[in-house]
Amino acid sequence: MMTIRTLFPLNPRLLSGVCLGISLATNLQGARDLTSPGKVDNFHLIDHTGTSRELYRQKQARLVVLFVGGNGCPIVRQSIGTLNELEKEFSSQGVEFWILNSNPQDDRAAVQKEATEFSIDFPILLDRGQWVSKNLNIHRTAEAIAIDTKTWKVVYRGQIDDRLGYGTQKPKAEKTPLADALRECLADKPVTHPETEVRGCAITYPAPAEKASITYTKDVAPILQKSCVSCHSPGNIGPFTMPNYEKVKGWSAMIREVLLEQRMPPWPADPQVGHFANPRFLSVEETQTLLGWIAQGSPRGEGEDPLATHQPPTPAEWPLGKPDVVVSMPKEFVVPATGVIPYQYFVIDSPLAEDSWVKATSIKPGNSKVLHHALIFVKYPEALKSIEPRQNAGTAGYFAGFVPGAEPVPFPEGTAKFLPKGTKFVFQMHYAAAGKEERDLTQLGLYLSKEKPQYELRTRAVTQQDLGIPPGARDYPAKASYKFRKPAVLHNLSPHMHVRGASFKYELIYPDGKSETLLSVPRWDFAWQSLYKLKEPISVPAGAQLVCSGTFDNSIGNPANPDPKQWVVFGEQTTDEMFIGYYDIAVPPLDPVSTPKEPKPKAKEPAAVSGAN
Repeated sequence: MMTIRTLFPLNPRLLSGVCLGISLATNLQGARDLTSPGKVDNFHLIDHTGTSRELYRQKQARLVVLFVGGNGCPIVRQSIGTLNELEKEFSSQGVEFWILNSNPQDDRAAVQKEATEFSIDFPILLDRGQWVSKNLNIHRTAEAIAIDTKTWKVVYRGQIDDRLGYGTQKPKAEKTPLADALRECLADKPVTHPETEVRGCAITYPAPAEKASITYTKDVAPILQKSCVSCHSPGNIGPFTMPNYEKVKGWSAMIREVLLEQRMPPWPADPQVGHFANPRFLSVEETQTLLGWIAQGSPRGEGEDPLATHQPPTPAEWPLGKPDVVVSMPKEFVVPATGVIPYQYFVIDSPLAEDSWVKATSIKPGNSKVLHHALIFVKYPEALKSIEPRQNAGTAGYFAGFVPGAEPVPFPEGTAKFLPKGTKFVFQMHYAAAGKEERDLTQLGLYLSKEKPQYELRTRAVTQQDLGIPPGARDYPAKASYKFRKPAVLHNLSPHMHVRGASFKYELIYPDGKSETLLSVPRWDFAWQSLYKLKEPISVPAGAQLVCSGTFDNSIGNPANPDPKQWVVFGEQTTDEMFIGYYDIAVPPLDPVSTPKEPKPKAKEPAAVSGAN
């Protein structure tokens, strides 16, 4: 695969500016950002601890230093002490230090072991696909690259100091170019020596591909058909379509950007944690193919255009097929052009004339321009209040829901949700103004089971409501847990936060103390609130705990943050925050006939942590 970025020869006459960036240029034929020549492309990688690291979110830092590491490299190992000293000196002045591992042979477990053995406390970013390293034209470990966060340009690259060499070592460094460059840049002075020779271990890259050996027809179109076209087609959620080669090539610069930032395909979960039936991420090899094709100028190749001849059908009105029963809002709701719209509630009588079991639900937005999300709750008749699902306006569960990025799916085989005769549906609607008056009439589709299921499916949640996120906080923690009183079978997970959400994790702690991480979302994306279907259901014994933990980013580095100067508390509006870990469990179904007729006393909701089976 061809190098994505190359380093221009250094021109001393360009050094008249303060903290001048070393110019980086791309050879992607049309993919370069001409408005910011020399600007380092944004990237997103996961480090050895499973934490998200995105370059452009480091706005709170003055400089970001990438030190190129690699397992087994003696120069890297002997440089850690010097890096620690540099961090002590410069971290308080706004310098962030990361290690970038570009070795394809170093997996996360091996890097974790090396970090433990050599007491490496820095985040080690895993560039398994080597696209960041190619982008920065890196060829050896032990190289330090300092990036100015004001311009996102490289202000220094080269050795840390001259103490270490190939088989040689000085008792003390005579030259300290990295420290000198950091001091000069922090003092707003020109960097005297912006580039020095690097001594480190060579990094192995795949042999350069022959020109035009990666083609659209042979290599790229099959990847797009498998992972992209279902959304990027007429009538679907993608903002642009991929109907043919010409359109795809025209969008190649954008495709490259979202791949480097790992925004697409929309799977914010850590691919190395958990096993799911509905994954939506590209493999390292697939990403390398797409980036390599763009680097070669996006050649077409021979033969027919696969996308032009095999476009997906127009999306169905109801993705799961025509429902058995449709429950609609009583009338259209008029969404005003501007302003913050309080949650709207609509209570609708169930049209079902008898007790029923529902094997799937689907919510059809009446107007996706303004419907932010919808949750639907159920109110049982008074005689069955004792078995009514605990929902508490969504903080403890719901009957059906629609959120951005979620797709309707049938309930797990052998499960269904109970709807007794006389149920009332409560539609909780969250609208967002779109600049002009709009109308919405959302509907709920019910798919009925012909028989009583083996298990009743329940959507429950653990919730932290006691939130007080300070202004500017980057890693404000949240945690909630629930101990199962009875055995259950766990099927699906669905975290929920708002725009300041940063990370979310589910862990299951068994009665014997053993723990298992079920899902880790290191970089929360409010636009894609996915349902994560476990590949194999998990039998949860009584006494086990489901623990949800996460962080919020209320800093200027969060591009979705509406106001980093505000305190943020738990609340319904998008500018407030939520921390809710939804989960679907299957339990033996209750027999309504044998349940007590007296209504169950209403339990007081905990202020901070809640959960239920």
